[in-house]
Parts: sequence; C-alpha cells; structure tokens
Amino acid sequence: MVELASRLRPFPAFFGMSTLQAIELELPSGSGFQPPPELGCVVVLADGEISELDLKMIPGPDGPNDIDQVERFTELDLPPEQYIAYATVAVRLLQAEIDRRG
Repeated sequence: MVELASRLRPFPAFFGMSTLQAIELELPSGSGFQPPPELGCVVVLADGEISELDLKMIPGPDGPNDIDQVERFTELDLPPEQYIAYATVAVRLLQAEIDRRG
C-alpha cells in the first residue's frame, strides 16, 4: 500500500477538503465483516497507513461564520482478518485512482 500511495501526488483530498488528504475506506456489504460500532471513519493516508479519522468542526478565529477543523488520526487495533479486509479495499481504491490519472 505504501508503494501505491506514494504514486499519488497530490494525494486525493478527503471530500474536497484542501487541507486533508485521505481516502475513506468502507467494507463492501458482502465482505462478511462488520466494523465494531465504536469505530468511526476509516481512511488510508498519503503514507499508505490505515487509520481512524476523527474530524471535528470548531469555531474559527474570525467569528461564528468562520469554521475550522481539527483532525486526529488513530492507529487501528483490528483483528488481522478485518485489517486485511480494509487493506484490500485500500489497494483497490488506490489502484483505481492511479489508473484514473493514467
């Protein structure tokens, strides 16, 4: 995954945010794995790592119409089978983005 991620420069923006580069990973419904209910948004980062993203919106310095964000990435502690399922999705999405860029 590290090799694939390193080939994407610039790395894709997370939902169009210019300040956050990550690709969301969702397990397909037929994968046989259910993520733990406490697990938030799982992403692959520009360095190829799979992490949980905690994104919070906070008031910005210029008043109530100004919104800033704070992101925190947490290393995942998943059973090997679930990690492999997420890694498989990550590889597919990274390769699809590489192919799309030509």
